[in-house]
Amino acid sequence: MSENKYTLADAAGIIYLDKTNATFFREGDFIGAELKGEDGTCSRHGRVWLHRSFPFDMLYEYISVQNKDQEELGLIKNVAAFDEDQQAILRDELERKYYTPQIKKILTLKETRGFSFWKVIADCGELSFTLQDTSKSISRIGADRAFIFDICGNRYEIKSLSGLDKNSYRKLELYL
Repeated sequence: MSENKYTLADAAGIIYLDKTNATFFREGDFIGAELKGEDGTCSRHGRVWLHRSFPFDMLYEYISVQNKDQEELGLIKNVAAFDEDQQAILRDELERKYYTPQIKKILTLKETRGFSFWKVIADCGELSFTLQDTSKSISRIGADRAFIFDICGNRYEIKSLSGLDKNSYRKLELYL
């Protein structure tokens, strides 16, 4: 029986990035990357985008690195595979992109004509936002966690539905 030397990553054309073949740098307000190919050639990308493959559970694992044309340049299995300065660049960029205020209390939630208007207390202070088609804009993650997506594309998280005060939960439970 012949031994298969190809992996699923080979078949899918996935290039895994780590400190041996990728260096990330700040370019103004953005991050760029210098990548080394298997043949020893280097390519420099003045701007790259990071996308979490599993945005709810694996915050720093399986990060897709894409160019300006949304073509995947490679996949970071784990940010921890990089040196501390590189980790800081990657973590800062992911935190900026995936900034998600944590809702602590729902002050008001009013619905009219297919829109709901929210006023909440979050970890960053008092916020107001609007949802269209409220039930579809709330995603339950597991039994006790929820994400809310407003009409502007912003995300909000309720880490513990059972941790909300009774009045906040009552305002929300109709949509869960």
